[in-house]
Amino acid sequence: MKKAALITGASSGIGAATAIEFAKNGYFVYLMGRDKDRLAEVALQCRSGATLLSCELTDTKALDKRLNDMMNINIHRVEVVVNNAGIYKPGSVEGDTDEIWSQHFQTNLLAPVHIVRTLFPYFKKHGGGSIVNVSSTLGVSPVANTGAYSALKAAMINWTQTLALEGGPHKIRANCVCPGIVDTPIHSFHGLPETEKTKTLSQMASLQPLGRIGTPQDVANSIYFLGSDLSAWTTGASLSIDGGINLA
Repeated sequence: MKKAALITGASSGIGAATAIEFAKNGYFVYLMGRDKDRLAEVALQCRSGATLLSCELTDTKALDKRLNDMMNINIHRVEVVVNNAGIYKPGSVEGDTDEIWSQHFQTNLLAPVHIVRTLFPYFKKHGGGSIVNVSSTLGVSPVANTGAYSALKAAMINWTQTLALEGGPHKIRANCVCPGIVDTPIHSFHGLPETEKTKTLSQMASLQPLGRIGTPQDVANSIYFLGSDLSAWTTGASLSIDGGINLA
């Protein structure tokens, strides 16, 4: 039975790079996201094979159908799940609304919890599995006007540790990565005109001891390490991939 990995938010950025990285290493990949056309473009770069699981993560009925369809395919065994999908909306204490907090909670934490809760019996039945959650350096060291995002990313780190404790006896590992500033569509600068974007990136690069912001591939490499057997004796870890920004 061929090994497989489920990647959420796989249509662009870190998710797309992660899916391609797993495919390079022989994994069949399940690409989950909202944009079917962009998922299809990523699938073309996954030479080990890919299936599109197009759905909105907050639609639990649609999500359950996609997950059950995936688990019922007997030619692939899902060994890894990467909870990468997320949203980011800045807001101050007074400017935040219940809706903004709810959106962050539903997408950035509850959806990953739902996915893992659904896959946990499957992993136990098949003798183990690996969970990689994508948190953020803001979950470790928040900055102003990121309250909802930072709080939920901090919760993801704590939840990952709980998963490691509960999953250990069943050979289910759980780890998370904490990316810093990465050039992905989640950031507003990604859509700036090229000259403005170059200027903004230069300013941001100066914040990193390593002198540049991250690329999706930087994070994908670490996600693959934690998801695969390369890290077979690692669980409950939180790996910062941030160019050293939290040291500055």
